[in-house]
Amino acid sequence: MKRTIFFLVKIFNDEKYAKDFRNGKLFANRLSYFRNLEEDQDSNRGDIHEGVVSWLQPDQIKLEINGRILTDLAGPVSVKMNWHDHLNVFCIYAAHSGEFESLSHESLADFKKQLEIPEDCLNLGTYAVVVTNFTQFIERVKIATEKNNYGLNACLVNYYNPDTFNGTFSEEEAVFKKRNEYSHQKEYRFAFDTGVTGKEALVLDIGDISDITTQCNVADVNKLLEIKLPVEDTA
Repeated sequence: MKRTIFFLVKIFNDEKYAKDFRNGKLFANRLSYFRNLEEDQDSNRGDIHEGVVSWLQPDQIKLEINGRILTDLAGPVSVKMNWHDHLNVFCIYAAHSGEFESLSHESLADFKKQLEIPEDCLNLGTYAVVVTNFTQFIERVKIATEKNNYGLNACLVNYYNPDTFNGTFSEEEAVFKKRNEYSHQKEYRFAFDTGVTGKEALVLDIGDISDITTQCNVADVNKLLEIKLPVEDTA
């Protein structure tokens, strides 16, 4: 199902970083940063299973080392690609339509709940920048990427159940797959390939975006969200 993205939200601890973002500075850590970050830190920012290419259940795989078959595996076996470590990743919350294909007065409250930022994400900081024009934002990122001759892949992250999923992703799509314990993040992700290896973050300048963003306190984001259906003409 194709999901409609209505707006994006980036949350910051420091107001300076919020202003930098509105000035068009996209701060993108390497994927290795998130792989090495402790999972219980920063409201689930870290994930040692970032970029898993294969996730294989223990009863669906046979491991053999020097002729000896290993049995009684403690858990799923994951396979990663080292080159993914060097990708620079920019993550942002995407308020989208989810499973809703249509909207009515009866479903309005549930739809609003679908768009609201969950508590775990609100805990990421104090300041929120809302991107009100998703299409324009994407276009400006593309222009800056092409100008710098970087590779770019971007899309919504899809979430899988690590207890039941058994399979393999392509190397490109693996960067956009995460375990479902992170599904509350509703992440839209940009993966930049600068062609440069290392651990340094990337600051991509896409130009001033104050015309398509607004800033507010995190506590006010959901309060400011208002949805109205067209008034039916009964004449």
